[in-house]
Amino acid sequence: MGRTTWAEVPEQLRAQVEGVLGGRVVTADSQAGGYSPGGADRVVTDTGTRAFVKTLSRSRNADGFALHGQEARVMSALPSGVQAPRLRAALTADVGADRWIAVVLEDVEGRHPGRALDGAEVTAVLDALHTLPLATGALAELPRAASDLASDFASWDRMLAEGLPDVVPAEVAAHAPRMAVAARAGAAAVDGEHLVHLDCRADNLIIDRDGVVWIVDWPWAGIGAHWLDPLTYLLDALVRGEDVDVEHHLASHPVFAGVSPVSVDAVLAGLAGTFFEKASRPAPPNMPTLRAFQHSEALAAAAWLLRRWDD
Repeated sequence: MGRTTWAEVPEQLRAQVEGVLGGRVVTADSQAGGYSPGGADRVVTDTGTRAFVKTLSRSRNADGFALHGQEARVMSALPSGVQAPRLRAALTADVGADRWIAVVLEDVEGRHPGRALDGAEVTAVLDALHTLPLATGALAELPRAASDLASDFASWDRMLAEGLPDVVPAEVAAHAPRMAVAARAGAAAVDGEHLVHLDCRADNLIIDRDGVVWIVDWPWAGIGAHWLDPLTYLLDALVRGEDVDVEHHLASHPVFAGVSPVSVDAVLAGLAGTFFEKASRPAPPNMPTLRAFQHSEALAAAAWLLRRWDD
């Protein structure tokens, strides 16, 4: 099952969106990226107003419905210094026994970074992530990454106790006990006081015509170490096959200032275990490609960590 299209959004919710935008939507360009079954449409009204609209019904994906609401709450609290689109409205409509939500955002024209696979845009992404501030005000109520990731980063211990799943290749399984030890320090390593996005991949970033990177899709936001999102973006670049010297960025970009190699190893070990464990499970409803993607993340994290240990 693919994304919800604009035509599938109930008329009463479309009318609410048009009321916010001050005109009738005449074009809706559905965006195919990401893993949500919800709608993601760049719309234009008959008055020329542009917006990006995310829609989803609770019956199609209840967890996704809740995440849309959380994203709206996070975006309403983002300070102006964060390079993120502005929230225009969060709307709901009851349709029979179902409920729909629409999150209406400022439309940023651009594309996802890294398409050339040459690593040339990695620094611009790290610069954007470096704008994320200390979590104050309403943002101080967000979940703490250390607490949320503690269970995930215990994945190696669980898998070793229960028997490593088939998704863990032999060359990684040989190092699983060492990875388990390293991952036990991962939750403490990601603790901090900054706003963190916690889902930092290329499909959640847009680079505009001026080369400025905008951070989108905020439902998982929390509080943690300033360098956590940049590290996971470097991992994402490896997953996509970008020609990027990740160790150079770790050593040179200011967003990583003061980060210890032991902390980096702990988080990479934790991420590898997390993604291997998730990849071993059945796919969630309406998200058939998620497990394959998580497996690719696990393989990339483990390979990066093993290279670091070989150096």
